[in-house]
Amino acid sequence: MTKPDVDWFRRKLEEHRLSQSGLGRMLGIDKSSMSLLLAGKRKLTLTAAADMARILGVTATEVMERFGVRVDGIRAGDDVTPQMLPFEGWIDESSHVIPDSSGRRKRMVDVGTNVEPGSSAFQWRTPQSKMDVLDGWIVVSGPRREADDKMIGRGCVVGLKGGDIMLRLVRRGYSPGTHLLFGIMGTPDVTEGEVEWYAPIVMMKPATA
Repeated sequence: MTKPDVDWFRRKLEEHRLSQSGLGRMLGIDKSSMSLLLAGKRKLTLTAAADMARILGVTATEVMERFGVRVDGIRAGDDVTPQMLPFEGWIDESSHVIPDSSGRRKRMVDVGTNVEPGSSAFQWRTPQSKMDVLDGWIVVSGPRREADDKMIGRGCVVGLKGGDIMLRLVRRGYSPGTHLLFGIMGTPDVTEGEVEWYAPIVMMKPATA
C-alpha cells in the first residue's frame, strides 16, 4: 500500500465544499482516524471507500486507487497473461458466500493475470444494497488452506465448521481454536467462529464486459 494522494482528496473536498472533519462525520470516522487514513497509517475499508465514492461523486475504484490500494492486482509494466479460474459463488451485501450451483459444468472467469494454481473467483451480487457500488466486482482468492496462524490479520474467504462460507478479516478469538471474523463494516459479525479452512484474498477488480 502506497501513501494516499492527499492533493486529489483535498481537491475533491473543495469541489463538494466539504471539510475533512465534515466528510469524516458523514462516514462515521472521527477526526484522528481520518488523519491516520490520509497519512497512510490506517487501512481504507471497502465500506468507507464505497461511501466516500458516493459522497465525492467518483467510483469506488478511483477512491481505492487514490488511497494506494491495488484493486486489480496489476501494475504498469507487469506481465499480464489471461488466467481462467473456476467461479465458486456470489458474495452478498453481508459478505456471505452463496456457492454457485448453476449447473454441472463449472463456470470459468478470466481474471486477466496469472495467479497461484488452485485459486478461485467470486463475484459481488449487491444491487440496491448498501454495497451496491461493488456489484459485479470480482474477488480472487488463493487455494484453500487448513486454518493456521498465517490467516491472522488477512482478508480471506473462510469456511466455518457448520458449512457457512464468508469473506472476512480474521483475528484471534477469545477461546482456544476460535477466531473473530470481521466483516467489511469493521465490526465482528461472527464472534468465536471456528474456521475449518481459509483462502487468502489476492486480488479484487471491477468486472469487465
